[in-house]
Amino acid sequence: MNRPKVYNLRFSDEEWAKLKSYAESKQVTPAEILRDYIKRLPNIKPS
Repeated sequence: MNRPKVYNLRFSDEEWAKLKSYAESKQVTPAEILRDYIKRLPNIKPS
């Protein structure tokens, strides 16, 4: 899959630990957790 867009995020130590721990519990990467969350966001039509 082609992923031409890059977005840098900054996490607090607490946020990173929570994301990393959750990802490890699901045996996926933190990036996969974020991508899956984004996929579930509703589509909003521009006004």
